[in-house]
Amino acid sequence: MGMRRTLLIGLSLACLALIADRGLSREFRADAPKSPEVWFGHVHPEPLGREPDQWPTVQRELDVLQFAINAVAFIIPQEDLKRLGAVLKRNSIRVSIECGYFDWEPQQADFTGPNPKRISDKPRASLKPGIGAETARIEMAKIEPMLRAGIKPDFIVMDGPVRRLIHPGADTGRIPAHGDQVGLPTVEAAADEVIAYMRAWKRRFPSVRFLALTNFPNWGWKGRVAYWASGPDGMYWGDYFPVIQTLIKRTREARMPLAGLVIDNPYEYAMGTMPVAPPWPPPSKPPSETNWMARVIELERYAESQGLPVSLIVNSQKGGHESDEAFARYTLEYLSAYRTAGGSPQRYVFQTWYEHPTRLIPDTDPHSMMGMLRDVIRIVKGR
Repeated sequence: MGMRRTLLIGLSLACLALIADRGLSREFRADAPKSPEVWFGHVHPEPLGREPDQWPTVQRELDVLQFAINAVAFIIPQEDLKRLGAVLKRNSIRVSIECGYFDWEPQQADFTGPNPKRISDKPRASLKPGIGAETARIEMAKIEPMLRAGIKPDFIVMDGPVRRLIHPGADTGRIPAHGDQVGLPTVEAAADEVIAYMRAWKRRFPSVRFLALTNFPNWGWKGRVAYWASGPDGMYWGDYFPVIQTLIKRTREARMPLAGLVIDNPYEYAMGTMPVAPPWPPPSKPPSETNWMARVIELERYAESQGLPVSLIVNSQKGGHESDEAFARYTLEYLSAYRTAGGSPQRYVFQTWYEHPTRLIPDTDPHSMMGMLRDVIRIVKGR
């Protein structure tokens, strides 16, 4: 009996050590979807509410619709938000907001006026401690039109939170990693502001969950160069491995764990076919010499080992600049190539910020956004 008790104690301690080592304690284990989810994001989702009968198949299977926060604050008319809210509720489609724009400063505080209106945000000259809570306060004001339409957020996707805090201004079109805007000095300081941002949202929306998005091609990985192979050691914004390690560790210590990692890595970057041409400086290593697809999957595997469900944004920059048909074709090619290479994210995000596709509906048109999603649902969900 004594030996059996000793053995059981030993096994229990070993199991506890294994859980602690992997960072997968129940308290911090993110809720992974039971089967792959399909998410959709577009700056102009208005047609989906105006003509709900044009995408019935996708409505039944879509898991999450993602809004861009400035589309809610400045672009989408209130009546369209109401129509869309009714469709989402009827089909139990959850809601995500892409936000966390720490390096942009709104020039107004009242977002109750009618949309559409001019976007007034400007780049911040510098970022200081306290910017996390301040950004949350501003962004919660920005979603008032959505709340008035009866739509509440289930997820907050923080768009490149660390790079915005330590390398502000990348959205302004500059090429060098650093610009005139002054960011925070360390990744640790950035993580503290991310936590403050999350806490502020949680106080108002207790059930909301947070995902961190990374623009992965712009980062190095475990000492290896970024896609552009420029900047210090060719890693452009730096090495993303210690960044994600720090973000996971700090948020868990603060009892504000992430619910997932979103990887933004368009098709052409995953295949190494996006040309590095002026105004980009010549890279220290040509993109064709790196297996970028394997690197994305390596990040996916690392996040999963830490208990973080992974979302992959599946889209095509080349197709987005060419045509609706090209976007659908290349995006579906990416989905197939990623899965064939062994990738298995829990969430697939189909999102465009390009000129194409111009048509969201009907879902019977294979080159519209909803038509492409109809094919995606058949592939990913088997129905």
